[in-house]
Amino acid sequence: MNRVSRRRFVQSATVLASAGVLAGRGWRALAQDPVVDAARAANHAGFEAVEWKVRSFPLNQVRLLYGPLREAQERDRVFLYMMPNDRLLHSFRLTAGLSSTAQPLGGWEAPDGELRGHFAGGHYLSACALMYASTGDEALRQKADELVAELRKCQREDGYLGAYPATFYNRLKAYKQVWAPFYTYHKIMAGLLDMYVYCGNTQALVMCGRMADWAARWVAPLSDEELARVQLVEHGGMNEVCFNLYAVTGEKKYRDLGFRFEHKKFFDPLAAGDDKLAGHHSNTNIPKAIGAARGYEVSNDARYRTIAENFWHEVAEHHAYCTGGTGATVPLSSDDAEGWHKADDLADQLVPSAEECCCSYNMMKLTRHMFGWTADAMFMDYYERLLWNVRLGTQDEHGMLMYYVSMQPGYWKTFGTAYDSFWCCTGTGAEEYAKLGDTLYFHDESGIYVNQFAASEVAWPEKGLRLTQHTEFPEIASTTMSVEVAKPVQFALRVRVPYWSSGMAITVNGKPEKTTAVNGYAAVDRTWQLGDRVEVSLPMHFHAAPLPGSQRLEAMMYGPLVLAGLMGKDGLTTDMIYGSEGPSYTGKYTDAPMPRIETGKTAAWVEKAGEPLRFKTATEAGTMELKPLYQVLNERYTIYFEVDRKA
Repeated sequence: MNRVSRRRFVQSATVLASAGVLAGRGWRALAQDPVVDAARAANHAGFEAVEWKVRSFPLNQVRLLYGPLREAQERDRVFLYMMPNDRLLHSFRLTAGLSSTAQPLGGWEAPDGELRGHFAGGHYLSACALMYASTGDEALRQKADELVAELRKCQREDGYLGAYPATFYNRLKAYKQVWAPFYTYHKIMAGLLDMYVYCGNTQALVMCGRMADWAARWVAPLSDEELARVQLVEHGGMNEVCFNLYAVTGEKKYRDLGFRFEHKKFFDPLAAGDDKLAGHHSNTNIPKAIGAARGYEVSNDARYRTIAENFWHEVAEHHAYCTGGTGATVPLSSDDAEGWHKADDLADQLVPSAEECCCSYNMMKLTRHMFGWTADAMFMDYYERLLWNVRLGTQDEHGMLMYYVSMQPGYWKTFGTAYDSFWCCTGTGAEEYAKLGDTLYFHDESGIYVNQFAASEVAWPEKGLRLTQHTEFPEIASTTMSVEVAKPVQFALRVRVPYWSSGMAITVNGKPEKTTAVNGYAAVDRTWQLGDRVEVSLPMHFHAAPLPGSQRLEAMMYGPLVLAGLMGKDGLTTDMIYGSEGPSYTGKYTDAPMPRIETGKTAAWVEKAGEPLRFKTATEAGTMELKPLYQVLNERYTIYFEVDRKA
């Protein structure tokens, strides 16, 4: 495909922006025509049964401008370039009986690791595809295309592709110990599908379809009882990727395969509205709920929508910290680590492994579906919490990524190393920072939804307009939007009214606008002219976030930002912050007491300390400095405080 048709392909892929995939021709046509013009294919009717009420813009129509999100994106881009293809391919080649002299990667990608290939052939391809769509980086796209071509040489004639032998699945079928082979299989399929969706790589689509065919043959002879037993082992989002493959190809066998991967033990209580999450491994199950959302969208099965919605509300409203994060809620040494406890009770879960970063990534993906169906700002409020308090701040200045976010006083952030970690959260982090623009703006036929406040621009070619958002949010509590149009055009500019901001005000060309919020969005509906300027004031205030299950523990937030109390750097070393095996919490003050606050019944117990986003409070141990959690690096901190509110 030449550069012009590739560009047209991405520009025409409006369905991928809303559902994560694009519409294409049938699978047989693609398989018979390896040089299919993907730009033309993208314009064919899709196979979605449910259309979103509002849709996001394709990633290539949104560009980040200088600010915290752009900085994170660029660090991630450097990280992706750091990964040599030969090292990524090493275990795939050996498994396929091909030679390799490359230095193996370490950590979870080590040649003896049972999840090897999940990053190298999966997350990495997805991240490159998303980064290409987000930036137009042709060199990175070419690097990823070359990786796909080499992976094709490793794919067996029966369709199997993996960095470990297919005998792992024999252990799975025999109920013998094995570490999540279908989890890794899903990641590789998703990476290949993303290379087609965002880069137009038809070879990747053919490879993905062949992998799905192999999986279908593998599960076909299993009874429902045997499959249920197999599903006790983590299998990622196999249902989601099969539904996405159906949406691209129209081949019903892939939709049927997605239904076959339904985990009834997990889905049935959700369908009945029962919160049975306690004891379930957190990030094993969030991808299944995303799959339920996609199942609803490609089949119009209302039960699947119920499952996805009930799951979202249970996690976001009853199993999440003030950051919006959830996940590993018991000590790492416990046999049931990374599992939920009972709802609305996090009092004994302020532990080093409190939040798994993968969980935030996947909850953000699920939240996009909730918002697409409803256009309700409450979902974007939650998305914002995760964006600023868990995603931003879990990447260091060199692009290294975190696994867990600690909630225990006196602990600190820990990061992986460049070539010897590759945790699940390394993969989802690499993807997240490659697609930070995918939820900033949504649209319907009549207008644009401004969901998040970040320096960026969005093009809407069908309307002949470009909207540019100039902001230093959150350091400055406002944003300004300028309108560029080829000719005057009527549309509604809908700006989210954040739950945390009282007194939000909008002016157009310097004149105040009177607006009424609908579903949490203030709309300015007018005929827009070239050069129109919209200014939005977003007053930020302190508000307490009590810990569910405790009468005295609470965090303090400023606008959407969780504030962290700084507890010094005493005893911290590089080896304590960086490691390939996961967080290494050792050293002085690891058992620091919870800071205690005495304050009035309704008073905020934090005050500004002069410069933007710097705060202080008086505790029993003296004055403590605070700053947003996303800005904390290389120092000990606390999120929650014991607060004694006096009448």
